[in-house]
Amino acid sequence: RLTAPPPTGPADHRALAVVVSGAPGIGKSALAQHVARQVGDAFPAGRLLVRMTRADGEPRTADEVAAALADALGATGEGRALLILDDVVDADQVRPLLTPGGPPGTGPGLAVVVTSRMGLSGLIATHGGWVQRLTAFTEAESYGLLLAALGAERVEAEPEAAHRLTAVCGHFPAALRILTARLLTRPGLRLADAVDWLGDDPLARLTLTDSPGHSVTGLFDRALDRLDPRLSQAFTHLAQGPPELLADGGPEHEGPVPEAVREQLADAGLLEDGPPGPYRIHGLLRAHVRRTARIRDRRTEKV
Repeated sequence: RLTAPPPTGPADHRALAVVVSGAPGIGKSALAQHVARQVGDAFPAGRLLVRMTRADGEPRTADEVAAALADALGATGEGRALLILDDVVDADQVRPLLTPGGPPGTGPGLAVVVTSRMGLSGLIATHGGWVQRLTAFTEAESYGLLLAALGAERVEAEPEAAHRLTAVCGHFPAALRILTARLLTRPGLRLADAVDWLGDDPLARLTLTDSPGHSVTGLFDRALDRLDPRLSQAFTHLAQGPPELLADGGPEHEGPVPEAVREQLADAGLLEDGPPGPYRIHGLLRAHVRRTARIRDRRTEKV
């Protein structure tokens, strides 16, 4: 669904940009790469994927990325190229790459897909483009993912259990991917038994045993570590309340968290929707923040 108009007028000479945004683990990178493969024939100069954060989570500078792009784009040859800037931290990291005078090869012959947890509305305001904001799957989409990953024979033999599994995962793409990876390694495990096992402690069990860093809790921790401490404290406070937070809520609903702070958290993909409707915190994320706060409080009491 396109939620912003294509660039027009003075922006026409800039690189054509599509922004894919949403919460951590919502499937932004997977969607961008899938689309890139689908439209590959339209870009004879090739497709380039650039990670905009380092392995330690620190953002790469625009100058650093521009230098790498100058070499890569020069090696792709003539023709149109597709560039995926993955996990962009803020608009300033991208603007120099989309502005005339940027790296050699950028401009009308380059199409750019930007993935980010941030909404990047400032980038769209200055450079135009399209926006695709991702949310959790619908029940039907979650069931379809299980069908595609596990096979129709296994899933359709236990459709009720399959639906319960997707519900325990909160229809969250990253959780569903981890779940299906674990189920694929245990082809004899009944889905009904998997529901009971996962439901006992989904946060602890949505992890890959041979790759502990690939887990729902790790994903959420890395995302929360990026927050300014003031925002992190506000989000922890909000998570102690109900899943739905009234847009005009007073202290009895969510505490005195200013509207501007809630909007920043929504822009970072940690709150869903917002005025005129309620803000919401995804169930898995809310459970993780509440558990982390309890552990921290117990450690503080011991000290």
